[in-house]
Amino acid sequence: MGRLDEVLELIKEGVRTSKEIAERLNLTVEEVDGIIKILESLGYVEKVEMTSSCQSCPLKKICPGSCVVFKGNLHELKKSDKKGT
Repeated sequence: MGRLDEVLELIKEGVRTSKEIAERLNLTVEEVDGIIKILESLGYVEKVEMTSSCQSCPLKKICPGSCVVFKGNLHELKKSDKKGT
């Protein structure tokens, strides 16, 4: 599994900050931010900045001010059976 996959998997599991991802994967925050930018450009995640609507969120007291959320579905291509084709 590559680093992109590892970061994406953590985000899908609910890990929301670069710092926490970096700690879990033994990477720097800068490395994780770079990976997240790649995942954003590919459309897999989006960075959510704190907005006025966050004021009513029950998690606002523990929120770091921005987070990364998984925004798509992943599809794995099925390997075709070469027998008979």
